[in-house]
Amino acid sequence: MDSPGGEVEATRLQKLMEERNNRVLVVEEQKENEEKEKTAAREEFYAKAMKEFRESIEGMGEPKEPYEQFRDHWMELWGEGGHFGDFEDNTAMPPMRFTLCGPRSGCTMDTLQFFYVKVASIDDSLQWPLDVYGFVAVRDVLDRKRNMIFCCDRDNCQTINQQDPYLALTGPTRGVAVSGDPCYFEVKLKLKGTAESEDKDFSLFASTYRPCCPKRMFTSKLSTLEMSFQELFNSVEATISVEVTDGSWPDGFRGEFSASTDNPPDMKVNLLKCVDEKLPAGADGKIQLTRRVVSVELDGFLKVSIIAHCVNVKPKICEAIFAPERCGTSFNSEIEVGSCRMKVTVCWSLFGLGP
Repeated sequence: MDSPGGEVEATRLQKLMEERNNRVLVVEEQKENEEKEKTAAREEFYAKAMKEFRESIEGMGEPKEPYEQFRDHWMELWGEGGHFGDFEDNTAMPPMRFTLCGPRSGCTMDTLQFFYVKVASIDDSLQWPLDVYGFVAVRDVLDRKRNMIFCCDRDNCQTINQQDPYLALTGPTRGVAVSGDPCYFEVKLKLKGTAESEDKDFSLFASTYRPCCPKRMFTSKLSTLEMSFQELFNSVEATISVEVTDGSWPDGFRGEFSASTDNPPDMKVNLLKCVDEKLPAGADGKIQLTRRVVSVELDGFLKVSIIAHCVNVKPKICEAIFAPERCGTSFNSEIEVGSCRMKVTVCWSLFGLGP
């Protein structure tokens, strides 16, 4: 039989255990409530942060494409006050600015010589051939405006195929100067659809050119373009014209006119490629070249080549070589292709800032 003292002790221990368990339950409940409060506070904080973030994005509008960022950059630097005109303006600075002036009127400059622009690859969703229109331009320190390398509108788009993916260059319209300030390549090409509403962006970008990093491959939208160009040093501008002075272009031959310099010796600037046997000459005999402005290093030379092609006949090649001048005019009237006698004229000019 248990003693009364043992029963009292057991009761006291049981009470202590109940009190301990009650304290544990209270502490656990407090911890649970605190955790719920912390969770609610975190959720409220994140909800508020997300709301503020969404409101800031809506205030900014949609993120701008790099091309639009370039436009804003140009407007901020050179659009203020309208001194350089509008962003869409083409250069109004002509070639031959100092041809009739003295050799001290301008200066030689480093320049860019463009050889070709071709479509290196296209998106898998596209199929050759492609109808392309738009422009490829370069902006330099002389006036910050577009100097067109390639330009055609929708109604006169160029059809390119996988075998001949080269754009038909028509520029630059004057020499492209390189200086401490960067040049900018600007490209806006579209694909012509069956209706204008079905046209697609083919290439859209602006890229900075600096001599230390001459990038030549540009991927944008649905294509990758490859540009071939060369930086020339201490150079002058040469404007080329060709005139038929006697006779006529030989029947059955297609004409190809090009210019080259000793830097680089293996590259040429296409001045004209006749798609048929007709030579595009006016009533005055002047041939309508698609390109006519090139750059020449002052200690180098300029070579103008005329090639007559005919099926199953060896091409006829004629060349005229010129030593560059700071100003003035050079000509050669000894080029003959069959009975067709031609005179090549080169107008030399230095460079200068401003109008």
